[in-house]
Amino acid sequence: MKPRSSSKFGKFEKKKPFDKNARGPKKGEKGYGSPSRSPSRPQRKRMRRVLPPMDYKDVEALGKYITEKGKILPRRITRLNSKDQRTLTRLIKKSRHSGLLAFQAN
Repeated sequence: MKPRSSSKFGKFEKKKPFDKNARGPKKGEKGYGSPSRSPSRPQRKRMRRVLPPMDYKDVEALGKYITEKGKILPRRITRLNSKDQRTLTRLIKKSRHSGLLAFQAN
């Protein structure tokens, strides 16, 4: 009976050295990311609305950004940029604390 080779690669195969470049291109190199093919439809830049200048006392304008239950609408629905959404939230909260807007709908 022949003694078995302790190597997991077998008797005649050699262990190959680790090649860093075998994984593929790195970020910034050509060929990184998805394959270069044209998208199925043209990509549009998403346009965000800008919050019109308003005051916390303008309840009718702020009411457009609140649900029937009294919750503030999220950015994906209002389509505002993050800075304007934060401003809107501050205005609504200020209006609620001053008593012009209700915290909950009745």
